[in-house]
Amino acid sequence: MSASQRIPVAAGILEWARKTAGYDKTLASKRLTVKEDRLTAFEQGELQPTINQLRQMSKLYKRPLAVLLLPAPPKEFDALRDFRRTGEAADLSWSPALHAEYKRALSQREVVLELSELSPSSVIASHHGFQLTRDTNPEDAGKALREFLGMDSWKSGIINNPRNALRAAIDAVENHGILVLQTRDVDISEMRGFSTSAWPYPVIILNGSDWPRPKLFTLLHEMCHLALNAGGLCDLHESTTQKRSEDRVEQYCNRVAASALMPAGRVMSDPVVRTTEQWTLDGLLGASQRFGASSEAFLLRLITLGLANWDTYWALKPRLDAHYTRLRREEKEKQKRAEGGPPYYRVKARNLGRSYVESVLDAYQTRAISSYDVVDYLDIKYDQLPRLQEAVIR
Repeated sequence: MSASQRIPVAAGILEWARKTAGYDKTLASKRLTVKEDRLTAFEQGELQPTINQLRQMSKLYKRPLAVLLLPAPPKEFDALRDFRRTGEAADLSWSPALHAEYKRALSQREVVLELSELSPSSVIASHHGFQLTRDTNPEDAGKALREFLGMDSWKSGIINNPRNALRAAIDAVENHGILVLQTRDVDISEMRGFSTSAWPYPVIILNGSDWPRPKLFTLLHEMCHLALNAGGLCDLHESTTQKRSEDRVEQYCNRVAASALMPAGRVMSDPVVRTTEQWTLDGLLGASQRFGASSEAFLLRLITLGLANWDTYWALKPRLDAHYTRLRREEKEKQKRAEGGPPYYRVKARNLGRSYVESVLDAYQTRAISSYDVVDYLDIKYDQLPRLQEAVIR
């Protein structure tokens, strides 16, 4: 087939593919290096694209070429309707990066469902072990979540070390057959985390660019979503008003996560908390570390317990944001200076989820899946498998 040969595409298919990938027409035309009016003609079926142009669209929109040749746009789960954003972000469209990560989460869950049939011993059993209703008091729910994950057995060395605490929590969640993935390039201002609550093998995805302590809080927040059987897309920002039922769910999950991470009794008996009347940024940074929480999450917990107020929160919020922005910038600069940056295979394992990688590798080693399947499921070249396997060894 000649690269210049034009391919008939049904009207509406290309527009559907573009919109479900999160691209507006201006950005898509720029990425495809075609004029907007020409892209419009392609989408309306007035002009046929060449095979090369169609391949470019397939790659950009992350849709198989065959899908673009269907007679009509497929009817599928409408993520923008069923997932929820909170506050002012509720009506914003998703970025292409977030669309891609959402699709990846669904794809990895499908792989695990397949492995659970082909090689049951390769995957951890998934079941409804933790369920809540919004009638449950957040303090009681937080205690139940803490017990479910075995957090009381964590030693002080785990809690005080953000990365160790996050690893312990992820391990505990994955041991219940819940997939924990991390994003590659979704901006932190758009998403801190999201979850899909379909059982078995629900998925929690964390923003990989976030810091370990906020990630830990997000993980607990999303666990509450799963317990309520109400997956969602979360930025975790608090509001003094509750305009929608979805906002109230977000606030409830925040309360539960805070209760699990920072039990009321321990917070109120803390010597620094008992003697502090007016909180400062430095005071929050020091006190929050003892509970494995971010300073913002700790301040919100103090408000819930009547030990701080919203005026303090809004007064300190810009400084808290600036502090973490500076830390993220310094971390990126540090990584740039380091030879080669963060280890590729470690980041790959983190993004895919260690439990997922281990399940796929085990299914391959027991010959339940082929070499073609293993590289497809792990999105990696065959000769890279040993290095990825090394990265998931604890």
